[in-house]
Amino acid sequence: MAVYKYTHQALGEEMEAISGHYSLQKEGELPYKGRQVYYYTGYSVVDTSCCGPGGCGFALVIGYIVNWHAGKDGGGAYISDVEPLSDSGERQELTKMLMDQTHVQQVNFWTPRSIA
Repeated sequence: MAVYKYTHQALGEEMEAISGHYSLQKEGELPYKGRQVYYYTGYSVVDTSCCGPGGCGFALVIGYIVNWHAGKDGGGAYISDVEPLSDSGERQELTKMLMDQTHVQQVNFWTPRSIA
């Protein structure tokens, strides 16, 4: 699998979305098959939708860490080299592990724009 540059996101900032907002709250590493998987946990709130309010806790899995904090971008954010997870079996296993360990309701997987 290819390795991609990932720019780390700021924690604790609320980001507006189409029907509410979300915030990344914590970075984490999860040991899996002899490697480290990098992920965030956060929350989303639906509060500007015509259908009513709601929300959930979520995890965003970035991928396998290849080179942690390999550099910084022009704004000072860390950049790490990561290998995205594309195998459906691994995604299912990691989804279960993260739901059990972090008690989120949803797990999503990052896809670099160049392969989206």
